[in-house]
Amino acid sequence: MIKNIGTDLVEKKRIKKIFKKFGDKFVDKILTNEEKEFFEERKGEERKVSFLSNNFACKEAVTKALGTGFSEGISLKQIQILRLNNGSPYVKLVGTAKKVANDNGYKNFYLSISDTKDLSLSVVIGEGS
Repeated sequence: MIKNIGTDLVEKKRIKKIFKKFGDKFVDKILTNEEKEFFEERKGEERKVSFLSNNFACKEAVTKALGTGFSEGISLKQIQILRLNNGSPYVKLVGTAKKVANDNGYKNFYLSISDTKDLSLSVVIGEGS
């Protein structure tokens, strides 16, 4: 059963500006070590910015699907957006985000990312009982 849906749209120029200003400090704030492995595989600034923008949009969409936003102790690093070998993204929750999902009956999250030169869009569907 679908419990909730979350979406988010991010302007890449906003992420690029923050990335240029703060560099690794910004990366460390929003990505987990597992996500950084995928990030480091990206070559060139534009591909890195796309990755950051896409993951940021996904994390926002997950909090909306949970119905919490970034509240109730949920932080960016508790929501991991990882990739399968074929490049398909998936969600892995840890800490408070995982507890909130479990407590509210979420079993699976389905994730889609689309992006253009200027925008990152994410749609997340939360499924559970």
